[in-house]
Amino acid sequence: MTNLYPMLIAPRYDERIWGGHNLADRLGKSAPHDRPIGESWEVYDQNTVANGAYAGKTIATLRAELGRDLMGGHLSPAAAFPVLTKLIDATDVLSVQVHPDDYFAQKLEGQPNGKTECWYIIDAAPGATLTYGFARDSDPDEYTRLVAEGSLEQILREIPVKPGDVVYLPAGMVHAIGAGIILYEVQQTSDVTYRIYDWNRRDDHGQPRELHVEQARQVLDYRRNTRGTVSTLSKPGSGRTVLVAGRYFCNELIEAGTAGELSTYDSPVAVCALDQPLAATVRDGEGPVTLERYSSLVIPAAARAYTLAPLSDGATACAIVTYVPASPEDLRADLRHRGFGDAEIEAFLEQFAPLHDLGQPARH
Repeated sequence: MTNLYPMLIAPRYDERIWGGHNLADRLGKSAPHDRPIGESWEVYDQNTVANGAYAGKTIATLRAELGRDLMGGHLSPAAAFPVLTKLIDATDVLSVQVHPDDYFAQKLEGQPNGKTECWYIIDAAPGATLTYGFARDSDPDEYTRLVAEGSLEQILREIPVKPGDVVYLPAGMVHAIGAGIILYEVQQTSDVTYRIYDWNRRDDHGQPRELHVEQARQVLDYRRNTRGTVSTLSKPGSGRTVLVAGRYFCNELIEAGTAGELSTYDSPVAVCALDQPLAATVRDGEGPVTLERYSSLVIPAAARAYTLAPLSDGATACAIVTYVPASPEDLRADLRHRGFGDAEIEAFLEQFAPLHDLGQPARH
């Protein structure tokens, strides 16, 4: 592959009723101030490259032009970029939602992918919480009745969160981001969202927002949820913390300059700098490329390896990197190579197991 380099990605800003101005004011993004911005779509199939030989081209265009040099050996260049990453500013509470898995996305929507996602909490107001699953076993009839009565919160489970927490949301999990939270989201590339409850809120015209009660009824996990924030995996001094390792994506928190050279794992890699800028360089390619705080780039799979470094000696800079593992076996082998034991690995991976029996009444 010629012109091999870290590709800066221009974000897309989306207005949301629950958004605000923290993406600009707190994270330094160029989001507009004339309307509430809830989301910055950082790496997305239709986003454009902002630097180098491919500037102005979308990731989708580069999938077609570069093929497996961009996408690697186990991801089809004909399919959409496998992950969508976002920065989210929840000034107000979001609606209660659920996403279908791949099976239900195909059955109900004719879409190839469902939506499993995860959140890294960047900032949270004191006492901030998330809606995360049901507090007790329920069933489709009770769920439908409570939505109609405007009292679904009776069975919703709230968990407190703080900066640095990681939350994994398999398809089928009822959820909502609470007010006062800024987070980084990684998800399957899908926008299939079923809004099931909106706290009896009205829009600017005094109308309730559309709900997708019947679709959600078919895809929810009605069992009491006992999952919580993720217990991450790291070795002291490695500069690497594995945040999420699931079927659809792996996320790691990287301390730039400490972690050394990093593999692409034969996958495109999405990189988001956190509170300090950093420099990214690919093996045998052009660089370094400066990545500003809370901005994103993509490392092509063909780079094979890359490094992240702080911009000045003695500085501390961190990033979240996201890639798609080739297989569960390859993922386990990599974690063993890093020195983790089998029992430790299996306990960690169990946190990312998919939910089962979606749409079925909880078993008592």
